[in-house]
Amino acid sequence: MIGRIAALGDSTSCGEGVGLRVPSSCTWPARLTAAAPGAELVPLAAPGARLRDVRVDQVGAAVATGADVFTLLIGLNDVSRSGFERHAFAAELAEVVVVLRDTGALVLLGRLHDAAAVLSLPPRLRDAVRSRTAQVNEAVDACAGGRVHLLDLGAVPGLRMRRVWEVDRLHPNVAGHALIAQAAARVLRQAGCRIGPVLQPRLPAAPSSAREAQWLVRHGLPWLGSHLPQVVLPVLGAAVRVRRPV
Repeated sequence: MIGRIAALGDSTSCGEGVGLRVPSSCTWPARLTAAAPGAELVPLAAPGARLRDVRVDQVGAAVATGADVFTLLIGLNDVSRSGFERHAFAAELAEVVVVLRDTGALVLLGRLHDAAAVLSLPPRLRDAVRSRTAQVNEAVDACAGGRVHLLDLGAVPGLRMRRVWEVDRLHPNVAGHALIAQAAARVLRQAGCRIGPVLQPRLPAAPSSAREAQWLVRHGLPWLGSHLPQVVLPVLGAAVRVRRPV
């Protein structure tokens, strides 16, 4: 029986984005916890978190909870920001996972989906994002085994639909969170945990072009303008390296 679930990671787990917020009871860790009879959720994920933030700010608090299950979905902010280096990421992720695993709890570790399939990106930028995503997932795969189980977002067919993503195309909406929770529940059942069904809400219509434009003007462009040196330029630099002949 699961007594406590501690959720680590970034905005995909806490439901907060730029100008966006999913009700806390509708995030995928909350829905997963609701499906585990008698379980309590300890939400530790924070918007904008990178792996180093998890290691410094979340791991100690997570261990102190005495949780039976840790969920960790991280990497998207590492992929899109400056300072990403695949070997350093892999080493730091392994360190975090070992600390969580050695408590005796189960670790539900997330593999990233192909965000470039939902976003509208120039080819060079798309290739760079996919290359970094593959590197993150390679590091995740290396941590699997024993009490560390993988939640592969790329293997959830419903997440390929535009209708399960918020207007920014980066954060899952309520229906998207439910799909992730359903996939997580399947993994934990296979690991021997007692998990009930996760109900799937009705799929909403995809955000209209007008709504996307409104969000872009009010939230997207101001955020991008203040983060341009940390986000777009480093990834474009990576794109040049990806396309450079060996």
